[in-house]
Amino acid sequence: MARQLFGGTADSVAEDATGARVANAIGTVWNGPSAGATRLADLTDESGAPIDHLTADSNGYVAAFYGPDGYARVWVDFGAGKVALVSVTVGERFDSHLTAVDPHGDRSYVDSNFVKTSDAGWVTEANAVVSRQKGIHVPPSWGEFWRPKRAAAKLASGKATVAVVGGSAAAGFNASNLRTKSWPGALATNLQTVFGDGGSGFYSALVSSQGIGGSDSAAITQWTTSGGLVTQTGTWTIGGYPAGPGWGYLYSSTNGSTLTFTVRGSSVTIYTLGADGAHSPWTYSIDGATAVAVTDTATTGLAVLTKTITGLSTGTHTVKLTHTGTSSQYLSVCGVTAENATGVVVNNFGKRNASAAQYVTPMKLGWSGGPNYPADVVIYQVSTDDIVNGTSADAWATSVRQHLSYIRDGGSAVGNTDLVIVLPHIGQADFSNQRYQDYVDRAHGLATTFEAALIDLWGIGRNSWNYWNSLGYWSNPASPGAAGTDAVFMSDAGHSYVAGVINSLLAS
Repeated sequence: MARQLFGGTADSVAEDATGARVANAIGTVWNGPSAGATRLADLTDESGAPIDHLTADSNGYVAAFYGPDGYARVWVDFGAGKVALVSVTVGERFDSHLTAVDPHGDRSYVDSNFVKTSDAGWVTEANAVVSRQKGIHVPPSWGEFWRPKRAAAKLASGKATVAVVGGSAAAGFNASNLRTKSWPGALATNLQTVFGDGGSGFYSALVSSQGIGGSDSAAITQWTTSGGLVTQTGTWTIGGYPAGPGWGYLYSSTNGSTLTFTVRGSSVTIYTLGADGAHSPWTYSIDGATAVAVTDTATTGLAVLTKTITGLSTGTHTVKLTHTGTSSQYLSVCGVTAENATGVVVNNFGKRNASAAQYVTPMKLGWSGGPNYPADVVIYQVSTDDIVNGTSADAWATSVRQHLSYIRDGGSAVGNTDLVIVLPHIGQADFSNQRYQDYVDRAHGLATTFEAALIDLWGIGRNSWNYWNSLGYWSNPASPGAAGTDAVFMSDAGHSYVAGVINSLLAS
């Protein structure tokens, strides 16, 4: 608050104890009427010249003066005791307050800290925020678990966790960098910029040249150059048993084989598979430090094992895993996660060529957003592979229902996870089967069942491959990230757009 103007009015006079005016009286200014009040000497006259006391004129009037910054009322004493004096501009300031657009600054605070819901296609209704944007459906209760965690993350008093489940699009194909330019990566950047950096999250061992394999040589070259892949040495093979979080696992029986992950966070957890203590011993090294030995501690057959390292800085770290056993022993690695104590973390459990059924096998069901690796909100993107491979909509819905049910009620879970179902733009992938509309129908039913939000990118994209093609959202497989004419995989621009749509919900 600026300095306020006092005195200079007909009732601003110096008086003695009898009420008579006192000419040329010297007065002092105080912050209160009591004996313990503090004298205020930071005064100026009407022209702004500093003064430390008041002097009445020959008629006893007190000339106008400015009080210290922030005071709207002061007490003056001309020898007969302290008398309150209220700023002469209080009426003008009150009128200004009544007519001001944002007198308390609350509107600017909301605009600077939260998504502008009207601009993002959202409107506020009684106890709800409901989308009016085409292709987005949000029940009134959605966000009851996610939003409080997000608020705590923004205040640096807690962490909010997002889990992404899906097929090749969720895994990042064909972005220029599977980690940072995929829509989950772009979503993480958006959320962490506003609500705090909770770390890099889960990094699958399959995000590597061996894990991707196939005919993606140009893509692997691009992703290696951009630093988006796990670095590997020695001999690694894709594991065939569905277990643990995310995409899957790589295994090696070669002593000295290594996997190196670049992650960000103050704590790191390494996910491996053990089997009755018979799997290979191994070591981990953080940022090139002395390697630490680890042994297989599984005692009841195949099991997902975790090794957590804490006390790191919140910045970037390299985590190097090394096979130290014999050629008859397997080291099986699912991936590495890194997190900070506060902020938002996005764990991408997307799997190339995934089907819904692959996520509900016994040793995977509890992971990827389930009770073994929980989240405050799970984003379930429908995999186009189910559609292309001819999986019926009913069979797909049964698998998804099983997965979402376990997220909400498996193990010790008590249902405190918000859900988002994302229908991808199908592009030209359903040209032969013509069954995607059945998936859309089942997805709406699942959203109703689980009070989940639903985002239909096909509907938002006008059900038109040509429309997204005109926007440069389809990819060029030979040049990941660039616009092209792929039937269903997105370019960097397409991934960025999808991240923006989902972010408008999660940040609302």
